[in-house]
Amino acid sequence: MPSQLHEVLIELFHHRPALAAELLTTSLGVTVPTYQHARLESCELTDLAPTEYRADTVVVLTDNTGPVFAIIVEIQLGRDSDKRWSWP
Repeated sequence: MPSQLHEVLIELFHHRPALAAELLTTSLGVTVPTYQHARLESCELTDLAPTEYRADTVVVLTDNTGPVFAIIVEIQLGRDSDKRWSWP
């Protein structure tokens, strides 16, 4: 069961989706395309195979022509060296 801190961090992104792009840029140095709006998308990330993937939240950055970038937010409160290999 997710902790209260985990849920609060998810809520930050739900209330301000652009935070995902800001953190990628300022904290990790990732170049994000120019966008006008950040919106939330479904967190259900299923595949044709029976494996099911769920993200804490998904943010899509858009401009006036449509989506330009998507960010999957997965809150991690501790280090788990195997976690990076658990998603395809």
